[in-house]
Amino acid sequence: MTTPNESDYDLLTEHFGYPPVALLDDIINTVNVLADRALDSVERVLLSLPPSKLGFKVRKTKDSSSGDGKDDDGSVSAEEAARREIENGAHQLETLLNAAIDKNFDIFELYTMNNILTIDKKTQPFIKLSHYEGLDLTKHPDKPTTGSITALRRRLQASQKLQMALEAERSKNDVLLRKLRRAVEMPTVKEEPVEGGAAADKAPAGHALGFLHDKGTLEQGGTDKPIATTAEFALSQLQSLRMLSSSLTALLPQLTAMGDGLESTEEAGEGTGSQASWRRERSEYIESASRKYLERSVGLELGSQGEVRDGEWQGGGPSATKSEVEGLERMSSILGGMARTGNTDDDGDEVMT
Repeated sequence: MTTPNESDYDLLTEHFGYPPVALLDDIINTVNVLADRALDSVERVLLSLPPSKLGFKVRKTKDSSSGDGKDDDGSVSAEEAARREIENGAHQLETLLNAAIDKNFDIFELYTMNNILTIDKKTQPFIKLSHYEGLDLTKHPDKPTTGSITALRRRLQASQKLQMALEAERSKNDVLLRKLRRAVEMPTVKEEPVEGGAAADKAPAGHALGFLHDKGTLEQGGTDKPIATTAEFALSQLQSLRMLSSSLTALLPQLTAMGDGLESTEEAGEGTGSQASWRRERSEYIESASRKYLERSVGLELGSQGEVRDGEWQGGGPSATKSEVEGLERMSSILGGMARTGNTDDDGDEVMT
């Protein structure tokens, strides 16, 4: 089946409210249904007729046929032969009719799609459907602009960059998870035979965090026997503690050598008058800042080693402004007037008494 141009097909679909092919399919399906009904009617009519009218010879002797549709001599009876012939003929007629319908209606469909359900190319630009009237697509709020397209492009680039960063982070996390899984694997105990046939227990040759899986008998413990549970837990961690202790003991010589090297480096720097280390610079800065604060703010007079010379106040203290002095004078005059008024009242009361 050939269809018209895509734009014509969409326009017809929008105009009709359904695809044009659906109309042709309904017509063909209706014809097929009518053909099936006609074939069923023909078959029923032929089966209702007696075999003699269809040209089959019927024997008149009674009890000449058995219940399975065959005569005594084994030949097929007239009724059975007529039924089989009718069914075979109906099937052949159905096949021929369906083939004829398919052939002719394919031609009908092609003709309809190319000549009836089509739009002339000259008139297509001038066709306007009824629901398109009054529409102004030039002022649509969702009309794309250069700015909106640029913003979408930037968002796309940002999302792609974020996806790449997330993929990189996921790969890093996968590597870290694999390392952690290897680190918490169960340690395996290797036993080597010794003299006398006994096996010597060696330290677990596993990973440093393998003891996390070794729960011992803690699952069987509980709150009924807390002391026993705590003791079992401590015993279960002894082997791991021994491993950590041995590893730290192996690192002690290296740490001692590093400390000696640092001390020798500092002594060499002091002997040659080189720049002090950052620790010394920090202590000198703290000392100088503390000295400045004590001398300027507190008013102490310090010696060369930071000691107080006489232990007394050496500064003049904060100076008072003119407004503060005037305020103090007014306050003193007010307090003096209140004191005199109180004395006068007391004398008057005594006289009256």
